[in-house]
Amino acid sequence: MLEIINAYLANLISLISLLVIGKIILNNSTNIEKKKITILLIMCLLQTITFINFDGTLKTLLMFLYSVLFIKMEFNLSFSKSIFMAFLCMLLCVIPEIVEIIFITKILGLSSDFCYNVFANSLLSNVIIFILTVIIIYLLRNLLRKLVNIKLEDNIKMIIYYFLTFICISIFFYRAFMNITINLDFIISIFIMITFLVILISLIKQTLDNNKLTKEYDKLLEFMTTYENEIEKQRILRHETKNEFLTIRAKICDNQENNEIVNYIDEILKEKITVKQEEYAKFGYLPANGIKGLCYFKAQEAEEKGISVALNISKKIKNSTIYNLGTKEQKEFGRVLGVLLDNAIESSIDSQNKQLGIEAYVNKEKEFKMIISNTYNNEIDKNKLGKEKFSTKGKNRGH
Repeated sequence: MLEIINAYLANLISLISLLVIGKIILNNSTNIEKKKITILLIMCLLQTITFINFDGTLKTLLMFLYSVLFIKMEFNLSFSKSIFMAFLCMLLCVIPEIVEIIFITKILGLSSDFCYNVFANSLLSNVIIFILTVIIIYLLRNLLRKLVNIKLEDNIKMIIYYFLTFICISIFFYRAFMNITINLDFIISIFIMITFLVILISLIKQTLDNNKLTKEYDKLLEFMTTYENEIEKQRILRHETKNEFLTIRAKICDNQENNEIVNYIDEILKEKITVKQEEYAKFGYLPANGIKGLCYFKAQEAEEKGISVALNISKKIKNSTIYNLGTKEQKEFGRVLGVLLDNAIESSIDSQNKQLGIEAYVNKEKEFKMIISNTYNNEIDKNKLGKEKFSTKGKNRGH
């Protein structure tokens, strides 16, 4: 009975550590609900049953599955994100476990059998590992948050890769540390563990690169679709205008009364809707190096989101430095301008008036100047403007 109570408490500490680690990595400050406490206790009971009845790699594997389910239910994450989180937690728990094993077997001189079968299952061991793991997680929290916040594909292939990698690492971990002896077998086991980790990291990196490329293609397709729609609108407008002019010509040739012709023209003018491309005609003063298209696209995106866009682009910018940018400078300028316009749109959406202004002109030195202004709900501390790492968006936002 004492063994069961000890195992239950040890597993409770283990699950609490997962909860604390999850809150640190996910930067989650919400209070724990009664429902989540119930999940914690039930999961702890399942882990205790597994802990008592299974050994070795199978036990570790089942514990990993429980951790995945626990993280998913507690933090409402996708399966791939939950597996990734559990994988990170288990991986980082290996560090204090190795330290603990080496300390007991090499420094205290106790047997590895005592370490695995007696001490490792004790409440004291779980508390020590919990404290050390939380310290490691806290020190690496910024890096881990970046890893976890990366959008991974929630598909079977990625889940299987995580799962198989963890199995392989678990097998070689037990093989290496069941009886710590620095020999060829120990070195090979460590090498294989590292190899599996490197392969998994490479796979994740490749997946992220593919996702990034897909997003770029989607953005390009959206951009081209916008222009195609505008071209089609212009084609229809030209066709309708041609027909209307032919009708007016026919009315004049038929010697209709002037007031009838004027009334017909007035009716046409009432029905006409201003075409967006005409609204943004001033963007034509910008150079045709991608900057014009970017501004046009962002202005249209803002209007589609209910933001009123005001433009004031000077003709004189044709004689400014903006027309003499190299390929690299155009690319860098486009990135900066895109971020500023995205920020302005994001802030305008949350404001009451929803207004965005874009102004461009040249100074006496023929330097290009652009002003992007937008409505904003909150107050701004002007003393902090320009300081590194300060952003009105909140913590860990902006550049």
